[in-house]
Amino acid sequence: MSSAVLYLAIVAVWAIVLVPMWLRRDTESTGISRLLHKRPAEEPATEEADDPIEEEAAPEEPRRRTSRAAIIARRRRRTAGLTLLFLTAVVVVIAGVVPWWATLPPFAALGGHLALLRVAVGMDVARARAAAEARAAERARVLEAEAAAAEEETAEQAEVIELVARPEEDVFDQYADDRRAVGE
Repeated sequence: MSSAVLYLAIVAVWAIVLVPMWLRRDTESTGISRLLHKRPAEEPATEEADDPIEEEAAPEEPRRRTSRAAIIARRRRRTAGLTLLFLTAVVVVIAGVVPWWATLPPFAALGGHLALLRVAVGMDVARARAAAEARAAERARVLEAEAAAAEEETAEQAEVIELVARPEEDVFDQYADDRRAVGE
């Protein structure tokens, strides 16, 4: 009886690992097909390269940007897997196959994962806030540029009127020709 439960626990743990791999299937850039296909041959260093560090540097592997949905799905799969592992450990302890402390490693793994998720959510919120602030700053910059362009266009369209002084008007100047104000 106890060996059957032990085999069942081993199968459950391997199912946690293998089922997500099977669900993702192999594509050209991931999985076993990546290991089986030859990688493109590296180009030989050219004679024009002056910097020896550039010649010795390893070629950069192209990295795929993962989408937000893929990241969330990965977090959910990992959380579900660790929860299932913890529940399996609890069932095995209740069945009396292993001592109670056998639930501590799965519990610690699940707790650590949840703590990391909390930090990741904080980072996601900060990243989203920074992106929103950048969009708002860009929008304000565009609005300022549009306002400046409209003001410049209005200034170009304004009519300039010259004011010419009329010679027939005599302007009173109190300091001209020794004139004095009343009471001096």
